Amino acid sequence: MPVAHLNNTELFYVEVGEGLPCLVMHGGLGGDHSALHPWLDPLGDVLRLVYYDHRGNGRSGRPPSETITFEQLCADADALREHLGFEEVAVLGYSFGGFVALEYALRYPERISHLILLDTAPTLDYGEEIEANARRKGATQEQLEALDASAEDEDESWRLWKLIEPLYFRTFDADLAERVMGKTVHSVEAADAGDAIIEDWDLTPRLGEISAPTLILVGRDDFICPPSQAKIMHGGIPNSELAVFENSGHFTHVEEPEAFFDAVRGWLRRS
Repeated sequence: MPVAHLNNTELFYVEVGEGLPCLVMHGGLGGDHSALHPWLDPLGDVLRLVYYDHRGNGRSGRPPSETITFEQLCADADALREHLGFEEVAVLGYSFGGFVALEYALRYPERISHLILLDTAPTLDYGEEIEANARRKGATQEQLEALDASAEDEDESWRLWKLIEPLYFRTFDADLAERVMGKTVHSVEAADAGDAIIEDWDLTPRLGEISAPTLILVGRDDFICPPSQAKIMHGGIPNSELAVFENSGHFTHVEEPEAFFDAVRGWLRRS
């Protein structure tokens, strides 16, 4: 698999499809691209999908964790764009990857043609709503504690994830969840770095500066990046559309794939 040597580290990436070049930014931090690949591959008929692992994550290099900042993550994405020879790119950001995508749209406006925000948010200052949503979904005390816990190593990270995993789906299917998340290479250092850089992070006041045509997609039952946050982004980003999927949690692209693909393809045609 290709590895690009950029900005004093290695970025692992996989290309699928033809059409508009699109950097695919995974969630976490501490996760990797495998929760999105091959699940988004059907969009390869309209997008040239470039799945990659952020620095310190997945199959990419492990530079010092203090280099994991929004500025550096965006610089890495832009270096990958240049490495692949694209003048401009669409960007699809999922969950934490949506945070990076929003930052990229603000930092490199001349390089982004389209912005797709999937199950994400412009801040994480709504902890009470996350807890209320989790309780509404029937979260146990153990699950609520796991949501706030920090793992000491990769094994504990996996154990904590398996505890809270059912909350991320509208209808939990253990076999499906294993297919989605089972190939993930966890990185505790990256997860800790991610927690540090989002502590006071809030792009809500700057949403109006985003000029790229933007599609915002969210599962109705997404407890962690809920529709309320998607609506804030839709209200703030001038040239944006919002699609809410009634039978999805945080994995819209897995729980309602055909509706998701139709929404993305239709929006790309219109924009």
